[in-house]
Amino acid sequence: MKKKFIFSVIIILIIYGLGGILYHQYFKEEEIEIKNIDSIDNYPYVLNSNATSAMKDEFNNLKKILEKETVDEKDYASSITKLFIIDLYTLKNKLNKYDVGGTDYIYPPKVDNYKLKVTDTLYKYLEEKTKERTKDLPEVKNVNIINIEETLFNYNEEEYSGYIIEVSIEYEKDFGYDKEGTITVIKENDLYYIAEIQNKDEA
Repeated sequence: MKKKFIFSVIIILIIYGLGGILYHQYFKEEEIEIKNIDSIDNYPYVLNSNATSAMKDEFNNLKKILEKETVDEKDYASSITKLFIIDLYTLKNKLNKYDVGGTDYIYPPKVDNYKLKVTDTLYKYLEEKTKERTKDLPEVKNVNIINIEETLFNYNEEEYSGYIIEVSIEYEKDFGYDKEGTITVIKENDLYYIAEIQNKDEA
């Protein structure tokens, strides 16, 4: 009786072990690992492995701008704006609603509020990136600078120089997302940040 019991336990353990192996091989979702594949010396900007072709092209453009002996301020601010828009409105490569695009370019004191707003609006219904997520999602193809002008921006009783930049947005497919917007970019410690975002409906 005891031998039969031990034999039964062994069989159960073998079946359980084989089941676990089969599950991991054929059914379990592989974790998506995102790595940094490029960076810019002396600047905090990095390019991730899940970047789209538009993101890669603009990152390379920013790299060229910042590697010049004299950095063109307007070009720098414009490129940061384009990268921000591409990352924010490209939902196709996001892992879930909390994987908020564009945070690297937001003025640091405003990052937390920015994330809360995006997860509650633009990313609110974004599902986990698994095999079950079949919904087609937006991917930004191009960002055009319509107008750029100098400005002074007040925040917490401090005044910052910067630019107000009007943009138009092109997508690989049109799902009805924002196509125009106005971005305020400010400068602090030789770095440009996104300080304010206004889409066409809010203007």
